[in-house]
Formats: sequence, structure tokens, C-alpha cells
Amino acid sequence: MKNYAVSFALACAAVFALATSANAQEAQKKELPKFKQDAVSLWLSPSNQIHNIGFGEYRSEKERMNEVADVVEPILKKQGVKVYRNDPEESIRDYTRRANELNVDLYFAIHSNAFNGTAHGTVAYCHKFKDAYGNETEGYRFAKRINDALMEIYPRNNRGVKESYKMYNGKPMWETSDSHMPACLVEIAFHDNEEDSKWILANIQPIGEQLAKAVLEHLAAEHPDALEK
Repeated sequence: MKNYAVSFALACAAVFALATSANAQEAQKKELPKFKQDAVSLWLSPSNQIHNIGFGEYRSEKERMNEVADVVEPILKKQGVKVYRNDPEESIRDYTRRANELNVDLYFAIHSNAFNGTAHGTVAYCHKFKDAYGNETEGYRFAKRINDALMEIYPRNNRGVKESYKMYNGKPMWETSDSHMPACLVEIAFHDNEEDSKWILANIQPIGEQLAKAVLEHLAAEHPDALEK
């Protein structure tokens, strides 16, 4: 009888701990940074690549990444961020030009990756890790937050953060190289890989939520004076 009572007590404690942990996670999920209205701004740039077709039912990168952006955008706006979103019919050179004219605080491009059908993983790009003085760039910090947030839910390998100016035989990615503000281009996973494409399709909402959380946390860290008191 005594052993039964101990076991019962331990079971109750375990249930309570799980419930407490779940409640804490739920509370943490709701406690997103809140900003003074339009005190910080972001250029949101989901892929316009309609001809990049993924595995199975994935369809185009453009379609799926705009679905992710449809989750990100209202979360940011609710928390007071001024969001400018690209026109999928324009070019990436139009995007960076307009973002520069608007002088936004952050540039965020959302893409999915492709290679040969066997590669998988998530990766985030910034232009350079360090500036001319050897100091860590804000773009690197932003890309790291984005990648870390995705890895909280992505079940496979982490390709980390990379410098985009080294890509494509020394030719930089335009959205990270030509934007005048800190910028990140995330490749969520490989849409031509069966498991990755199915994961993206099944997780549009949580992917968008994680990306929005990372953006808000980054803005809060870099622009604390813009936070709502």
C-alpha cells in the first residue's frame, strides 16, 4: 500500500510538472515583444520564384513562401511593427530599391531551397559576419536568430548561418548585398527533397510563427527604445 501511495504521488508530481511546463511554454509563446506603433519597420520579401517547383504536392516556391509570409505579416503588425511587403510580380532589384528608399530597419527574404532531391536542412544567409572593423554585423545576429528559431521545430540537420557574398562563384545574393539595412535570407528547407517538402507543407503555421518570433526578438534586442512600455 505504501509503495502504491509513493508511486501515485510521483505520478501526480510528474503530471503537475508536465502541466506546469506546458503552461510555461504557452505563456512564453504569448509574450512576444510589443512595439510603439510603427516605431520599427521591416521589408518582408517572400520568394517570387514561380518556376521553382517542389516535390509532390508542394507546387511552387513562390506559392508556399507567400503562405509562410501570410502567417508572419499579421503577427508582426499586431505587435506594432510597420511591415512593407514585396509585390511578387516585381524583381528582387525592385525589392531592394524600394526597401532602401523606405529606409526600413530590417530586410527579411523567405525562400525554400533546392539542389538534387537528396539535400536537406535549413540555412540562413547574411551578407557578411563581420564589418570592416572586425565587429559582428547586425545582419549576422539577425540571421542567427532566424536559423535558431527554425531549428526549434525543424527535425533534421542544421546548415547554420552563411555569408551570402561568397555564394554563386563570388557573386553575392542581391537581397542581402544590395539592401542598406541588416538583411537575412532564409532557406527554410529543400522543397525538392521529399521529407523536407512534406515537412514544410505540414508546418506552414508553426514555421511562420517561429520566424515572426525571431524577427520580434531581434528588433527588441536591437531597438529597445522602440518597445512599448
